[in-house]
Amino acid sequence: MLYGFTISPKKLLSKFTTELPTSDMAFACANCGLCAHMCPQDIDFGKVFTASKTTFADDKNVLKKYGYGAVIFHQKSSFSRLFSTTKKFTTGEYTHMAFMPGCALSSYSPSLVHSVFSYLRSKCSGIGIIQQCCGTPTRMMGDMAQFKTYHSQLERDLEKMGATTVVTACENCFMSLKTYAPHIKIVSLYSLLAQIGLPEAAKARHKNAPKMALHDPCPTRYEKEIHQDVRTLLAQMGQPFEEFKQNREKTLCCGSGGMLELTHSGLAHEQMRSRAHQTECESIVSYCQSCAESMSKGGKNGVHLLDLIFNPDFAMKQEAQGTLKKWYNRFRSRQKISALKDNA
Repeated sequence: MLYGFTISPKKLLSKFTTELPTSDMAFACANCGLCAHMCPQDIDFGKVFTASKTTFADDKNVLKKYGYGAVIFHQKSSFSRLFSTTKKFTTGEYTHMAFMPGCALSSYSPSLVHSVFSYLRSKCSGIGIIQQCCGTPTRMMGDMAQFKTYHSQLERDLEKMGATTVVTACENCFMSLKTYAPHIKIVSLYSLLAQIGLPEAAKARHKNAPKMALHDPCPTRYEKEIHQDVRTLLAQMGQPFEEFKQNREKTLCCGSGGMLELTHSGLAHEQMRSRAHQTECESIVSYCQSCAESMSKGGKNGVHLLDLIFNPDFAMKQEAQGTLKKWYNRFRSRQKISALKDNA
């Protein structure tokens, strides 16, 4: 992105401090946070870009230029009764908890979502489930007013469930709720699995599998506990893996951050290819479905950690799915949730 617009971070910053930045530049940021982590002068370029996006977002014609119509369709659909729902259970020790799989995972595999939830119910009696969006796509486009509307809806749904603790499978959901709903306790699914243990059938299941590379999603860049818990789970399964040179808090964006695939598809796909080929491994495992898809688009086999744990028939390669199939999957996932019976 940097060299697409200028020649150095200093020159880039001057575009915002001494000139009027273009919308093309503002919407080219992946909001991955690496710049703030690496900058020796502690300058958070991400905040500068975000502020610029928010200013441009006041003009809906500018947003339209960067594909905002697709974002609005996604958000309206995600919060509609057709694709979202909640299920609260009345008895059990964990009725205050709700599992939130997130949009990408529900779109990828309804059966995987419900395999995960069935296991959680067996270990955390009374835990509920909410299929809902966290509103991140709207926020990443700079439309904070609309984001607050969607986020408020999510909070109301959680309040109706009596959910004071939310277990997230999506790293964007984790960070969005942690940042904008600090009164709710947020727990990563991967940390919870490290605590309650893996299903017996998953232990040592992959000890003879080919080595994979492990990609850390950038939203949870500073969540050191999640980083370690994911590695613990891989070790318990016996899955051989290697680290990227830039991992954990130094991880690189997969290419889908900041809605970049929508606003600057060329940059996004270049980053996907670049990241995917920083390892010689043919398969790359991540604990974010968007990252897994990006690694597949980058030319490798993107794999979700949950498939390794809960899908014994997984062929070590995700099936490519079109937009219609993804929405159908979310509909089927909602149907499965609606069909769940109260354990009372």
